[in-house]
Amino acid sequence: HGKPDFGRLLRDFGDAVVPVAKCDLQEFNSHPKEWLPCREFLEYWREYAGNGHRSPRGCLYLKDWHLSREFPEQDVYTTPVYFSSDWLNEYWDAAGGDDFRFVYMGPKG
Repeated sequence: HGKPDFGRLLRDFGDAVVPVAKCDLQEFNSHPKEWLPCREFLEYWREYAGNGHRSPRGCLYLKDWHLSREFPEQDVYTTPVYFSSDWLNEYWDAAGGDDFRFVYMGPKG
């Protein structure tokens, strides 16, 4: 229904530690990040949305999470057809070490 499946995210990734940007702050043209358990971020998201998109913690946004790399057994990434020659990830898959498959998600605002 156009909303995240919080139950599945909690079940499959709740214990993962994820990078979370503090959108209300800015340092050197970027938002500073903190690392939180995914479970804590999802709980924050639900509370934030249920409180009129306000929180004493400000607006947090999960950004640059390497979900595919951290959970290779999960089938979470498909290259869009227009980018089917995913040469950057093809290189890193062969070389090992890094990837450019990121997850970005968070509440409104």
